[in-house]
Amino acid sequence: MSLYCMTCNTPWEGEGDEYICPRCGGSIASDNCLEKHREEFRRLLRAGSREGIWGYQKLLPYEPHIRPVSLGEGNTPLLKAEGLGKRLDMKHLYLKNETLNPSGSYKDRFSTVAVTMAKEKGVASLALGSAGNAAGSVAAYAAKGELPCFVLLPTAAVRERAWQIQTYGARMIGMECSIAECIHFVQKGVPVLGWENVSTTMKYHPWASQGYKTIAYEIGRQMEFGAPDWVFCPVGGASLLGKVYQGFEEMFRLGMIPHIPRFAGIQAAGCAPLVKAYRENRRSTELWKEASTIAFAIADTETFEGVTALDIIRKTGGLAVAVTDEEILEGLKLMASSEAVIGEPASASVIAGVQKLRRKGVIEKGDSVVCIISGSGLKDLPLIAKSLPGYPVISGETLNCGEDSAVMAELRQYCCV
Repeated sequence: MSLYCMTCNTPWEGEGDEYICPRCGGSIASDNCLEKHREEFRRLLRAGSREGIWGYQKLLPYEPHIRPVSLGEGNTPLLKAEGLGKRLDMKHLYLKNETLNPSGSYKDRFSTVAVTMAKEKGVASLALGSAGNAAGSVAAYAAKGELPCFVLLPTAAVRERAWQIQTYGARMIGMECSIAECIHFVQKGVPVLGWENVSTTMKYHPWASQGYKTIAYEIGRQMEFGAPDWVFCPVGGASLLGKVYQGFEEMFRLGMIPHIPRFAGIQAAGCAPLVKAYRENRRSTELWKEASTIAFAIADTETFEGVTALDIIRKTGGLAVAVTDEEILEGLKLMASSEAVIGEPASASVIAGVQKLRRKGVIEKGDSVVCIISGSGLKDLPLIAKSLPGYPVISGETLNCGEDSAVMAELRQYCCV
């Protein structure tokens, strides 16, 4: 497969370890030669896959003979969020529930491809910089693939995520810095420490990032190839937004969907370099000085795919939106109490974004909206618990209390819903 720039379509002929277009700074992607295999790909997408993302292997950058390192990732449900839709005054709201992937996030779609590629190359060990989701995912697939894995994690990250990583057998290295700086240090260590950099950014892995496209393929089939009006993505480094867009664009070029959705990139107000660049009408992002948000999974001070993400948002008529931590927590509770999906704060940011744009009238009641729920909140329960209300505690002695007792009066009031 050849490589090209997703923003200006210039063929990639560069060398080295960083895949950035020298002409425009856009992200590099692999070309599937759609026109050459048009009918074959149409049949494949229409049939769907019982094998998770590897059922789409011909649309991924691997040969058919390769044996994937897989944990059964992909084929996540697209839920019609009727209860949440009522609360947000929307008729066609959907949740693409990526929390049901093996390690609990959409990153598994990257990791299965990256670790498979590493096994084929015969690398000695893997390393990445991450706030938790990518690290937990790569650690899981490294364990399955019997490869040593080293994780550089910011010390400010949620500690429960570190426990998951270590349980898979990966070795932790804490760094007192941002996610972006961890990723840069991993790359610096490649020639010195001999590991393979599997940080989940298209800057270093344009091939493995192709795994994210399968989210769009699945949505297309789940909606019977009637594309939604909007797709809402949480944005940290912006690989997810870029590759989900590419998946929809490929289906559109193959004549399988009527249009490409509008894309909304959602960031936490405490770390929003993409939103800032969008508002200032710039074509690239700047480094965010210091991240401050509970949505640590998207607290990337550097938007690695910023040029491409801004281009996608603008050419689809989309938006970049910032939401506060308070709005994120409200969205998290709304989603959990309405649809029984507990997303991490980064995932809940998209619900907060939908709520904000619906209130402003940007989204119409009848618009079809798909929210990518990128990761599970079960990894962040201690953090979430801080925002939850208290509850009454009853002594065992009250088992014999009368119906007119003060305890029963208190419970009648508490249980009145």
